[in-house]
Parts: sequence; C-alpha cells; structure tokens
Amino acid sequence: MAAAVALAVPVVSVGGTASAAPARVPASAAASPCASQDAYPPGGGTNLGGAPNRFKYADTPYAGARFDGCANTLRVYYGGYSSPRYSYYEVRYTYPSRLGWYSWQLRMGEYRVATVDAPARGDWNFKFRACAGAVDEAGPGSCTGWSPQLFLHTA
Repeated sequence: MAAAVALAVPVVSVGGTASAAPARVPASAAASPCASQDAYPPGGGTNLGGAPNRFKYADTPYAGARFDGCANTLRVYYGGYSSPRYSYYEVRYTYPSRLGWYSWQLRMGEYRVATVDAPARGDWNFKFRACAGAVDEAGPGSCTGWSPQLFLHTA
C-alpha cells in the first residue's frame, strides 16, 4: 500500500514508486552513462552488507541507497525496527541545489524502500531514526539515535 508523502523535492510515495519532476538538462549536455552508484557513510558505521550495502550504528535503524542511472531512480533502503513502541521513521535529507536539511516521515517496518523517480542530479545525503508517538509530538527521548549519514552522488 503506497502512501502520499510531501517532500521539498517533488516526490510522492513510500514503499512503492515515487514520482518527481523530470530533471532539466541543457540541450547541449551529453547523455549520462547508464550506471549505478551506491551511497556510503563518510563518518563510518557498521556495514550490514546487502545490495546496496546498509549501514547502522548500535540502536539505530539501518540505511542504504542506490542510484540506478538506467532506470533513472534513486532507492533508499531503511528499517531494522518492528517494535510497536515506534510509530514512524524520520529521514533527514539534503538534495542538489538546495541548502539545509529536510524531513520526511515514513511508515514503520523491518525492511522498507522508498523510490524517487527522475531524481535531481548531484549530491544527496540521508539519515534515519525511528520515533514513537505522533509526528508532531516527537520530543526528547521519543526517537532512536540517527543512523550513519549516507552520501550519494547522482550523475
């Protein structure tokens, strides 16, 4: 079941396929090669393996991401919590041509995937945490720590 999500990036879905506005590329720009790129944690973290690799710290959700140049999608993998104590995941992210961090709330579950179609080209960063209570009621102690911050360059 897909749920609508509001992002500062025009993305619309969780757990399924999201759609975003097509990236604008100058007519003179060369076509980018059809390749995949995986995110990595510049600050470290425990590598849980997988395809793509997923990373975590103790007592945090895991996070992984892959850009698929052939399908022109960016998939973010997250999870690790199924306790009824937590009611949603919060992702903080940055994306190309925008300053600052943005937030996105996602459904709980052990193994989750969010897909962004036609993502903006450039540098992306992601980090996740699991939170209890309502989205607008999260306070100190109601969330886990943040997962390792992942960096991904889409080209």
